[in-house]
Amino acid sequence: MPTVLSNLWQKAKPARPGVMYPSTPRKLGEPVDAYWHDRYFLEPYFVPGRGYDQYRPAYALGWKASLSPEHAQQDFESAEARLEERWEQERGGSLLHWNQVREAVEASWLQARRRTPAQPAASTLELQTTALLNAVLALGRQAHVRLGECMDPMPQGLIGQVLARHFNASQVLVDDLERAIDANGGVVLPVRDSRAALRRNAFWDGLLGREEGADYVLDQAESCQQQWLSAYEAAEQARLPRALSEILHRQSLMLRGHIEAIHWLRCYML
Repeated sequence: MPTVLSNLWQKAKPARPGVMYPSTPRKLGEPVDAYWHDRYFLEPYFVPGRGYDQYRPAYALGWKASLSPEHAQQDFESAEARLEERWEQERGGSLLHWNQVREAVEASWLQARRRTPAQPAASTLELQTTALLNAVLALGRQAHVRLGECMDPMPQGLIGQVLARHFNASQVLVDDLERAIDANGGVVLPVRDSRAALRRNAFWDGLLGREEGADYVLDQAESCQQQWLSAYEAAEQARLPRALSEILHRQSLMLRGHIEAIHWLRCYML
């Protein structure tokens, strides 16, 4: 059933593609195409105003090249020069240059490699590594709840739209991290343990009293995401399986983008 937040999110999302460039080739399989269509506007390289059709050929190139025999033994950096050449041939209706789609191609390349069981994951993660990852996860769950609280009541205008994006993106990050921990042999922290920590924080917030206004809302949204980002930065210093390290790096970049967006709102709208 649609909710107030889901309705707002649909309004805040970029318009669905396909109108300006109907001739863009659809070379991705349906599940992969749907995956990127639902996520491309959450990626750190996304530029507002660019429709999915501008990025779709990049996702197709990265996915196909990653799984091709030609590049089977290469990492992305080794294959980049060849991929840049292929982009000029396979860009279809996209108007973007290589430097504007490089990160999208790389993201799709890495996603394809993660879905291909060529390199079996270690059976278990070290206890300290699992603890670090679960600290990131717990703060992510907490940030998701706090961002929801920042939208009650819903701020007006662009502030509300940005917070809605951050709220939805935080759930995507949490879900992806849970799957990554489990796929690499770690034990995922039960949700109830995260909720217990959140209840303790909420208790102290209640004692301090809740303020109102856009400044307070943005401070809270920035604070919870900055705490989450600090946990990412600590975890990135650990020795992690390559796939996990790549996921953490991409997610931390997205959070940095969120915090920069809040800084922009504070400077130019308040």
